[in-house]
Amino acid sequence: MRVAVKIAAGICGMNSEIELRGSMEGDYQILLSSDCQLVQSLAPYLEEADPLMAAAGRFSKNPVFQGAEACGLHAACPVPTGIIKAYEAFCQLALPGDVTITMEKQD
Repeated sequence: MRVAVKIAAGICGMNSEIELRGSMEGDYQILLSSDCQLVQSLAPYLEEADPLMAAAGRFSKNPVFQGAEACGLHAACPVPTGIIKAYEAFCQLALPGDVTITMEKQD
């Protein structure tokens, strides 16, 4: 199985790509590339993560969010959520589908 996610983070202009390959039952590999050094520093946390916990763990117990906090990502960064969506599809807990956040500013 292979799941790939591309994330354009927004106003910061940083782009990230996450790819999960293999199977939950055996070895799997996560590849993370990003323009952002803080996101890049997440890689070791993800390599050690239990895929099911990363896909479905509660906020306080989720290894993706725990790693994001340890690496200093800000709370509004969409990359951790994109990573979790990749894990969800990889674990076959959800079908792969795009996620959109649209902002409108009104004065």
